[in-house]
Amino acid sequence: MRIAIDARMMGAEKTRGIGRYIEELVAAMLDESEHTFVLIVRELEGKRFIGHPRIEQIVADVPWYSVAEQVRMPAFYREAHADFVHVPHWNVPMSYQGPLVLTMHDLILRHQPLSAKTSTRHPWIAAIKHAGYRAVLGSALKKAQVICVPTQYVAEDIQRYYPVPSERLVVTGEGVTAFPAPDMSRVPEGRFLLYVGAAYPHKRLDLLLAGWKELATRHQDVSFVIAGEKDVFMARLEEEAIRLHLPRMSFLGRVTNAELAGLYKNASAFVFPSSDEGFGLSPLEALSLGCPVVASDAACLPEVLAKTRAHIFRNGDVSGMISAIDAILVATNARHEAEQSWHLIKESFSWKSAARKTLAAYERVVPNA
Repeated sequence: MRIAIDARMMGAEKTRGIGRYIEELVAAMLDESEHTFVLIVRELEGKRFIGHPRIEQIVADVPWYSVAEQVRMPAFYREAHADFVHVPHWNVPMSYQGPLVLTMHDLILRHQPLSAKTSTRHPWIAAIKHAGYRAVLGSALKKAQVICVPTQYVAEDIQRYYPVPSERLVVTGEGVTAFPAPDMSRVPEGRFLLYVGAAYPHKRLDLLLAGWKELATRHQDVSFVIAGEKDVFMARLEEEAIRLHLPRMSFLGRVTNAELAGLYKNASAFVFPSSDEGFGLSPLEALSLGCPVVASDAACLPEVLAKTRAHIFRNGDVSGMISAIDAILVATNARHEAEQSWHLIKESFSWKSAARKTLAAYERVVPNA
């Protein structure tokens, strides 16, 4: 097969989740097949696959989520002369009519439109942007021959809102990337709780502040570290923490993978109170480095964490979250249990596994290739 992939978002430094998904999936599919891949990228500099004998690259310096994307990208897709195009997100040009494989990571923006940076703009602009999202998403789901999803939860969520036959949906899963050697430079002294990720409203970091207000008093030797982009949502969270006079809280902003490894390996617990996820990568990353996990039971998280010893609390229940954190902070074997959990599930969350399932999905579009 000759497979074109819209890889403009490739690279975790650009769009952490989707960027990593593209890069790691392509690398694993190269190992698991003999197919040729045409990557449509925004620039060539520093790209991981330059010079690979089965990789071709087309430069399309077109911003995602833009009008230019809708107008210009179909020409780049045709230029690839591929058997089909794999678009790893919902932003498929509505005018594109060729064979299409789509990856849908979640429907969070449909459920919670305020969990996006556009929601911070003028209400009319936000409304227009959201209407555009709904139109493009509906078009993409209608025309894709195959739709790859990370979890069964996302497959069922799509079918709740759109008339997509089950046979067009393929649960491929995702993988957990191996971390580099830990960089300890941003690891605080003593025990600490950790959250890593965005501060969008659906992440429910308001629960963290409410919980920490009580926990900080009971556990004077524990601090709370939050790592994630310092956008408008994170700024609001930090301001609220200051207003509440919450002690021993650190907001690190973005961290490198090596710094993240250091934080995971030394945190007393990773806390993930999110109310909506399509896959929930961060709890798995934490477990992969032996960090105990406290997570809500929302969306896909029970499915993803089902075989682990993660401490689960009811979505939105601050008291339940506090009790789960308390249990970890007083336990003597919490890290050992986390390590055992990862040992049980690691094969299910490998990029090799995701690549094999994705390649099988491709064969539905081009049989006997």
